[in-house]
Amino acid sequence: MSQLMEDLLTLNPEERRVIYTSKNGVEIAVTHTGKISPKDFAVSMVIPGKKEFNPTHIRLLIDLYIKRLSNPEGFKKIYYTFEEIFNGKDPSLFKDVDDEIEFSMKFDEWEVNLYCTQLLMIEQEINYGPESEKPSKMAVAREYLMRFIRWVATGDNEIDRIIFAAAGRRFPAPEKYSEAVEFDYKINL
Repeated sequence: MSQLMEDLLTLNPEERRVIYTSKNGVEIAVTHTGKISPKDFAVSMVIPGKKEFNPTHIRLLIDLYIKRLSNPEGFKKIYYTFEEIFNGKDPSLFKDVDDEIEFSMKFDEWEVNLYCTQLLMIEQEINYGPESEKPSKMAVAREYLMRFIRWVATGDNEIDRIIFAAAGRRFPAPEKYSEAVEFDYKINL
């Protein structure tokens, strides 16, 4: 994560860079915007045959929620990859994890979710990290998103409550989600 963050800090005004293209041709890119901070960027997605758009943390949370509903055991297997992304690992380390995991309901491939998550977390670090104009109250700025991912993972609430909290952006997910969720499955790297 730190290397990609360094690379993204070098984006020129309005520069667009493709970060990842999935095996199904979904393209994840970033474009320098300078909106929230001078180094701010927007994450974009291009699904083959559709127009480019900016996926948000709301799309990600809903997608993870429906993945959890459609395949609870498969979701447990991929959940830890999000913890690893939070801890700085590169999504490419997990490219083979999904070979046997199918989700009957989903918006995006789960590997696309990983790259989007990494970029959204980097965006939080750039805009709300300790050296930003508006530093986060969290230990690390990316914890804001990770708490919501953990909340989805627990199944503690319906998606309505989680999205209502996430869309408001006034408060983070409850503090009890500041720690990783423990499942009986873990990916060995």
